[in-house]
Amino acid sequence: MIVKRCEWISKDAQEAMLTIGDENFECVAFSHPCSMQVGDRLREPLLAISIRGVTKAELNAQPVMQRLGESFAHEFLAEVIDLKERLVVVGSVVVELDDVLPGEISVGDLIRFSCGRLDVIS
Repeated sequence: MIVKRCEWISKDAQEAMLTIGDENFECVAFSHPCSMQVGDRLREPLLAISIRGVTKAELNAQPVMQRLGESFAHEFLAEVIDLKERLVVVGSVVVELDDVLPGEISVGDLIRFSCGRLDVIS
């Protein structure tokens, strides 16, 4: 996961909107305090806040990570890689979910969900 763009919301408050991704996928995440620069690699997963609508998807579905309008909200179709830590992945973008997954979800499953915001974990 690489920082592709940094747009300051408030430099004084160290709040930024970061575009993060790989060669195939991009998302926008809130960062505070932000010390990241374009080209930096994130070592921690992004945090998906206020997840909702979690459903199991077909195994042959293609991953999706789509920003909803101009907000920090996103829709995902991602692969579950760790149930205990609530981690999913789209391309090389790893996301931690802020809530537990339904009991019928297993590692390797593809899930659809949306979130109200993505945050950079510092």
